[in-house]
Amino acid sequence: MKTGLAIIGAGIIGVMTAAMLVEEGYNDIVLIEKKYPGSGGSFRCATGIRASFTSLEHVELMKRSVELWPVLSEKYGFPYARHGYVWLLTREKDVEQFKKIVEFHNQNGVPTRMVSPEEVRDLVPTIKTDNLLAGVYDPLAGKASCFLALLKPLAHIVKKGVKLLKSTTAKKIVFRDGRVVGVETDKGFIEAEKVLVAAGYGSRKILSASGIDLPLENLPKHALITEAFQPVFKPLLIDWETSAYMVQVLHGGFLIGASLKEEPDRPATPRIDYMYKAVRVWTRYFPWLAYTNILRYWTGYYVMTPDHHPYIGTLEEYEGLYIATGFSGHGFMMSPAVGEVMRDYILGRKPSVPYVENLSPMRIYKGRLIKEIAVFG
Repeated sequence: MKTGLAIIGAGIIGVMTAAMLVEEGYNDIVLIEKKYPGSGGSFRCATGIRASFTSLEHVELMKRSVELWPVLSEKYGFPYARHGYVWLLTREKDVEQFKKIVEFHNQNGVPTRMVSPEEVRDLVPTIKTDNLLAGVYDPLAGKASCFLALLKPLAHIVKKGVKLLKSTTAKKIVFRDGRVVGVETDKGFIEAEKVLVAAGYGSRKILSASGIDLPLENLPKHALITEAFQPVFKPLLIDWETSAYMVQVLHGGFLIGASLKEEPDRPATPRIDYMYKAVRVWTRYFPWLAYTNILRYWTGYYVMTPDHHPYIGTLEEYEGLYIATGFSGHGFMMSPAVGEVMRDYILGRKPSVPYVENLSPMRIYKGRLIKEIAVFG
């Protein structure tokens, strides 16, 4: 098989990149997926979308994603809603910290604001605010269906000629004189002029087999979802003290994540203490939650880089190789802007979001790490 571009990984990043390329008339693409599309982190995520980060790189990338989500929702026909985020603050030190963060947001075009417990009650009906000192409201934030946001564009690009290889494992990228010539898979060699590695944590193994060491860690995470209800509240909620989140997803269930101490690169194993923590955190705010039924509990991973920012771009010594991985729990929300940026790189253009150049994988080798504190879950 021969192709112009091989994309390793048919998760949201790979699919969005292919979709952006197809819109430019470039469809000489093969998507290589070791299981099924979305089987990595894409179908396990919290569905949230926000620009309220603490680095300019994340803020600028996500401002573009926030612009693109409603456009793509209408184009491909998947559910998206701009219902906001509310950060719940129960400690004085967090209130003071977030006053500075909100100032940073406002200076860079993100209209977050500090809100009182009374305003939180208006934004989040039925919430109990006895222990709440303040909140932060992000009105631009939203949520989308993690399933349909991938499957709808995928169906479209396959109709346009993109080839999807499911249950196919990419083993190694092959180079000749520093230039990509193809991908070795468990089902044969794919000759390719260019290769995009967008395989989450699997990217590390694939790159390592090709002689490229790019630090990544797989950090186990936990989530559950309840039975569906009529709408109760709209924003995604973050309890900052415990690094827990709760959102009523678009079909009505309450999706809850809570952070536990985990060792990286260990199997993501179900833990009963996660259930206790998730229930304990959120029944403080919603006593009625104790009477709902939990339908499902699952595990997944945040694919972490040393500075909690993704690797996006190229490596200087390898012509035709492109990398988009290590999103540290934020890949779904960033995928439209990342797809657009990777399209630009692959077509030989400057990226549409200039700050993304700071996210080049080369920063790791040059010691140019970036700070981000707004990682939770």
